[in-house]
Amino acid sequence: MRKRCLDSVFELAKADQRVIFIGSDLGPGVLDAMKKEIPERFYMEGVSEQHIIGMAAGLAMEGFIPYVNTIATFITRRCYEQVALDLCLQDLPVRLIANGGGAVYAQLGPTHLAVEDFAIIRALPNMAIVAPCDAEEMQRFMATTRDWPHPIYIRLGKGGDKVVSRAEHGFQIGKAIPLREPGSGLFITTGITAQ
Repeated sequence: MRKRCLDSVFELAKADQRVIFIGSDLGPGVLDAMKKEIPERFYMEGVSEQHIIGMAAGLAMEGFIPYVNTIATFITRRCYEQVALDLCLQDLPVRLIANGGGAVYAQLGPTHLAVEDFAIIRALPNMAIVAPCDAEEMQRFMATTRDWPHPIYIRLGKGGDKVVSRAEHGFQIGKAIPLREPGSGLFITTGITAQ
């Protein structure tokens, strides 16, 4: 899912000179093709999450559409004030791409557990929160991000997930996509009967 998301950023950047990528201490190989083909719109800023939010806000004020990518806890908890003041209160079109939502990075310890990211980001004005369910839905969603006039928090799961979405459903920010008819849920019981 992450690769599909970042590949989509590169495709958007090739089609629109306003699109910029800003990464924070991501491993080698992340968007190497974009770095090579359009280096003037590729930034890898190291461990400086508060800085990249301010940088993205400044670029957005100049008419760019920044896509910022790092680990979910670092882009939410570590720089919450910058996200609130610099992006949301200014209502800027910055896209926050959060790797490892939930307990994906649990093996790295509590600093990497993004279990409250939805709760804290949801409290901010003007922010859309999106969590595509698979790589196919991610690609459909990413195509809609360029023209959204507000900030977006994009939560990435682990990736490699089974594709359960359908192309005919498309993707529209703010619209739910039911995967089954209401009332057709799966019920799990313990096998204990009431007396």
